[in-house]
Amino acid sequence: MSRYRAALAGLNPPGSGKCHTGMLGVANLGVKAGIDPQQICEDIRKALPVGSRKVPDQEIIDAVKKALADRGGFTPQKLAAPATLDGQAAIKRIISQGTIRNEDDIREISPIPIPENKRAALILFLKIRFRDGEHIFISNRMRSGIIGETICTREEWEHYLSHGTRPPPFIIINPLNGQPALTKSGHQPTLRGDANVTEYRHCLVEFDRLSKEDQFLFWSAAKLPIVALVDSGGKSIHAWLEVKKLATVSSPEQWQTEIKNRLYDQILTPMGVDGACSNPARLSRLPGHYRIEKERFQRLLWLSAEGRTIT
Repeated sequence: MSRYRAALAGLNPPGSGKCHTGMLGVANLGVKAGIDPQQICEDIRKALPVGSRKVPDQEIIDAVKKALADRGGFTPQKLAAPATLDGQAAIKRIISQGTIRNEDDIREISPIPIPENKRAALILFLKIRFRDGEHIFISNRMRSGIIGETICTREEWEHYLSHGTRPPPFIIINPLNGQPALTKSGHQPTLRGDANVTEYRHCLVEFDRLSKEDQFLFWSAAKLPIVALVDSGGKSIHAWLEVKKLATVSSPEQWQTEIKNRLYDQILTPMGVDGACSNPARLSRLPGHYRIEKERFQRLLWLSAEGRTIT
């Protein structure tokens, strides 16, 4: 059963060239686990991520029939239609309900008041969103994870930043274990990958194509568990969401099913959210960093101790 669930969570997007083989694998594991064939079909339909092609119901049914070839027949019922979201209609509706259009108004209603001093705001941000002793990656995008240099405990970062260290541009949104783990390719170790995450506490949401005003309107109306909003110093706002308010996630398989497949692929990405933000070791812009190329600071706009809506 655990292998079946893991295979469901790891299904590749349709059009990747690996989706059909993956469905056959899931079907075989489901049959071996004694799961009702109709349920296997329904599970596959629900777990399929968004891809470049639509998987017809008959393809799913055929995969289950093939797995059942030596175990008797199977007469399927009609599969439930996959849940779909009209992303453009949804984003327009949410924006139309928004009431806040700029950063001054957002900052004014932050549940935790944000200091005017940018360094003090950064230290407050780290203190609220990370715990004592947790390892945090803070550095440039291309730097490796190095203990004591790019990966330090929260207390160490507070000390360095309080004593003159310039805030780097990026932070990984979740705490790390400080121990080597294999990259997704499995070819080399890393200290800053998805396998190094110790708690699935945050996920990151970023719009690439919405105007700043529309982003403020969206976040002031969205029914999502927000813990922080960070101005990237460019065209976007980075929203940190509290994962436990969205789903129970304590394993890579649950992250894939609940966060990647259901939250991003089925809801957020159709609304225009950057789908590349959907991994647990995602980099976000760090408040307090000065972007020379933009001549602007990355700024903390809104902060909460727990996930909640803004208004």
